[in-house]
Amino acid sequence: MEQLLEDLIKESTLHKEIYNQLEIDEKKLNIFDTIVEIAIKIKTQLLQQNIDTSYRQLYNNQISAILSQLQYRDHANSNFVIHQDEHWKQQNKNSFTQYIYDSIKGLTDGFNFQIDFFEKIGNFDSNIVIVGANGSGKTSLSEKLKQYLNNNGVVISAQRILKLPTFENIGNPEITATKLKEEQLRGKTYKNTDDFRYIANEFEIVLKHLLAENISIGNKYRKQAIENTKNEKPIDSPQNTNLDATIEIWNSLIEHRYLDCEDGINIKTYVKETDTPYPSIQMSDGEKVLLYLIAQVMLAPVNGFIVIDEPEMYLHKTILKRLWNILESKRNDCLFIYLTHDLDFATSRNTAKKIWIKSYKYPNYWEIENIESEEIPQALLFELLGSRKNILFCEGIKGSNDEKIYSMLFPDYTITPVGSCFNVINHTKAFNKLNNINTSAIGLIDSDHHSVERLDKIKLENIYSFSVSEVENLFLDEEFLTNLSTHLMTDPEKIKLIKIDVIKELEKEKELQISNYISTKINNIFTDSDLTKGNTIQKVKENYQIFLDAINIDSFYEQRKTEIEKIITDNNYEKTISIYNNKGLKKIVSRHLAITDFTERCFKFIQNNPDQLNILKKYFPSEII
Repeated sequence: MEQLLEDLIKESTLHKEIYNQLEIDEKKLNIFDTIVEIAIKIKTQLLQQNIDTSYRQLYNNQISAILSQLQYRDHANSNFVIHQDEHWKQQNKNSFTQYIYDSIKGLTDGFNFQIDFFEKIGNFDSNIVIVGANGSGKTSLSEKLKQYLNNNGVVISAQRILKLPTFENIGNPEITATKLKEEQLRGKTYKNTDDFRYIANEFEIVLKHLLAENISIGNKYRKQAIENTKNEKPIDSPQNTNLDATIEIWNSLIEHRYLDCEDGINIKTYVKETDTPYPSIQMSDGEKVLLYLIAQVMLAPVNGFIVIDEPEMYLHKTILKRLWNILESKRNDCLFIYLTHDLDFATSRNTAKKIWIKSYKYPNYWEIENIESEEIPQALLFELLGSRKNILFCEGIKGSNDEKIYSMLFPDYTITPVGSCFNVINHTKAFNKLNNINTSAIGLIDSDHHSVERLDKIKLENIYSFSVSEVENLFLDEEFLTNLSTHLMTDPEKIKLIKIDVIKELEKEKELQISNYISTKINNIFTDSDLTKGNTIQKVKENYQIFLDAINIDSFYEQRKTEIEKIITDNNYEKTISIYNNKGLKKIVSRHLAITDFTERCFKFIQNNPDQLNILKKYFPSEII
């Protein structure tokens, strides 16, 4: 290959000189620089990595394909061009611009993707999960992978028409093996109408060979057993066939039914409790898919690859992970490549390399990224990478009120609850450190219990605060409550009573609120003190002392007590909802407005009156509005 690469560099340089003399546009001439860059990339790969023989052969084929497009390879230099007449020059110029350039560009684009792909997946040294949304070209990529892997394997398409056939006889195993190989080599993009007739026959072809192979092995065993009996030799145990393994795996995953093949040519389904057979046509889609997938994997070529497009289709979550764990173990000679948009399944393949399809351009260009983050859970990371909007990390959990309110307030963001305030900070920092992504993240936390200095510091990392103590307090805004009261046709005077009772409740809980404030403040100081980052005992002591010096519980207590007492004395309702953490405050509102579902009423009110969101937005920083 090394000599081929040298030839590629030499010929590309020569052809650039020749076409330059033919006055080809410089933009098109750059294709030869691209070829040289490809050759250098491959040379670097050869030096740094132990590339498998089959991949070397694939590279050889690609290099030869490009060389075949360089039509002046028999020339030592470009001097011959000046001796050609104008007709020859124009003819060769047209040939390059109209035909040759596009052909070379197609080859170089594919080659560049191939090199980049091999680097990112580690040259197929482990199983691979490729995550992409619908429309991201996963099916087309599965066919491209088959090409890259020299067709030594099987692509299990997401398109499946499964009907369990009944056979009267089974053919010669050599014939069924040939038909199976043809099916494994067949393109499975299923873009054309005619392709669907192959889908209908695929299950039958797989089952026929599974059964034929089983019969053949059984016949050979019987013949050998007769021979051994005649010669008074011991009879070996029967060989476990792919059919045996398929049925065994299926039966281990389905609790209430089992498969058997008593007559040797037809697989039948039985109810476990009664051992009664039932028509295979009554098998569920999941049961048929299970049989199809197991059979396909068991019949994949030895030391080959198995590409599975949408491995999760029709399978229950409880079976899905167990199935592929078993099959990976049974066929540990093979390389498994999963193409999926199921994030839970993607993360369940613990030892597989994870790849994200960032973008796809028809027909043969995929932008892929090998993205990992120790700080962000893998399932969440893949979910966020699939978002076309910027990310807003917030406190709370999925389905919480935090998520609902933010989704209404900030529709241009993908709202992502991640639990605690510290998770918001850490996830935002981690996401914005990722390379080669199209989106960015902001974090949103409440401002209470945080010092101004701390809030200013984290603001530099796109983490912002809002000016109420918790998100539900947004609905306690006086103007919003007044409008809601009018909508409910309630006496407006009720709002005054709500304000009075909320402040009274704060007075009753003053000691609890002060204590919670101090605890949270100490926790924040601890987090900021870098106690976990001491690399020497001296540094640990220094960080610990910084932490201790920052803690003054009595001072914190008096400061917070003074602040709360002033709020109560001044009857400052706006300040109350900015510092008061108490999810039970909605009970006060519900009582005065004579409703039982205050939060849900607020959501419905906003849905029907979206202008009310402008009232709530005043609590948020201008940077994110």
